[in-house]
Amino acid sequence: MKKFLFMAGVAIIASSCTISQSYQLTGQPIGSKVGMAKSKIIGDSDTSVKAAADNGKITVIGAVEVTTRVFIFPITKTKVYGE
Repeated sequence: MKKFLFMAGVAIIASSCTISQSYQLTGQPIGSKVGMAKSKIIGDSDTSVKAAADNGKITVIGAVEVTTRVFIFPITKTKVYGE
């Protein structure tokens, strides 16, 4: 039983997954500013493009990168590049 629990624990720890997607839809230059919005494990979190742009004080969006990492809980990070 201890061996099974140990192997189950190792499988849970080793089974993380990362998915990343990049978008450049506006045709604008990528720019020098970066804004980021990251999800929280507990509580309300806004990972929208608007929230990331507001955090970086970006008014013209050049590119967006969305990364989701699933370990035990999914954590999403949105990065916005622009001016």
